[in-house]
Amino acid sequence: MLMVKKTDFAINSPQKSPLRIYKRIGVGFISLTAILLLIVMYMALSRATIIVEPNEKSLSADLLVTVKEKDLRSGDIPGKIGITSLSREAVFTSSGDGVEMPAKAEGQITVYNNSAKNQALIATTRFLSKDGVLFRLKDEVTVPAGGSVRAEIAADKEGKSGEVGPTTFTIPGLAASLQTKIFGKSEAAMTGGTAKMSVISEKDIDDAVKNLTSTLMAESADKLKTLLNPDGKFSGIARKEVIKNKELSVKAGDKAPNFKVKLELDIVGAAYDSSLHDQAAKTLSSMIASDRKLVSSNISELAPTIEKYDLEDKSANLKINLVGSTIISADSPVFDREKLAGLTVEETKQYLEKYAGIKSVEIKFFPFWVDRIPKLRDHVKVIVK
Repeated sequence: MLMVKKTDFAINSPQKSPLRIYKRIGVGFISLTAILLLIVMYMALSRATIIVEPNEKSLSADLLVTVKEKDLRSGDIPGKIGITSLSREAVFTSSGDGVEMPAKAEGQITVYNNSAKNQALIATTRFLSKDGVLFRLKDEVTVPAGGSVRAEIAADKEGKSGEVGPTTFTIPGLAASLQTKIFGKSEAAMTGGTAKMSVISEKDIDDAVKNLTSTLMAESADKLKTLLNPDGKFSGIARKEVIKNKELSVKAGDKAPNFKVKLELDIVGAAYDSSLHDQAAKTLSSMIASDRKLVSSNISELAPTIEKYDLEDKSANLKINLVGSTIISADSPVFDREKLAGLTVEETKQYLEKYAGIKSVEIKFFPFWVDRIPKLRDHVKVIVK
């Protein structure tokens, strides 16, 4: 009978293989989950801020409106029309360096009266110096008996010959017997035998007229306010000057150290209400492109000018110069997130800076490892300075 002896030997259990497979699957799942989590975190955390320095673009246009007191049509501005008159005379100097010209020397003398009677001397009374240079009294004087008075005299002729030193003057018009009793005496030399005379230019005259006109226009502001807007119901008053009369003491080419200008002006005023500003703002707004925004304008400080007026019809046509400045808007199609997605810093700059409205671009990423524009639209912020 054959006998078999049991012997111990190692047997690989088939039950252990599934455990290893499950372990590998678990590790793989965890790894995949971790990778997906990192991807999600990357996408969720990644941010890009695009800071744009824009190029400003100027806007300019003239708005024409009609201001009327009555019978207004669509687009007309309610207002009030009136007129005031002003005049003034002023002295102006020439802008030229001037040239030496002969002039009448003049100075002071003391007139003595050693007679028993008062002596009246009319203006232009002759006084003759010891050297025979003739002068004339500038203003009438009366010299009391036994007394004296100070008086101004001027040379009868222009030139340096009138610049005589201190001397005694006789009065040829008096009787010979009185000339030794009534006479003049100077203590200082006469001066002014020559004077610098500038040549008056056309520009000197034009500038003087403009200066005087500006002065009168400034003065008219209060008068027109009292006339047209005493209760302050209107927001402003446009003005236009009309020269009624102009008088000049010289003409272009004349030689003189200064000259006089006299002006008489009619100043027309047109008071207007706040609807003018509303219309101006609306007009300026209509000029702005859809991808730009207004950053400055003169809407708050409009300066309408009167082009035409009709005092009988109580109407005036005003011109308003509108000025503004715009920059590119952060909502512009230029900043389309889909086109920017995935671009590097340099690629983003090259793409954006080719547009005329953009001067320069700065890009900031978060977290630090991000180096491309995120694909999620709401993770990209555009700031226009």
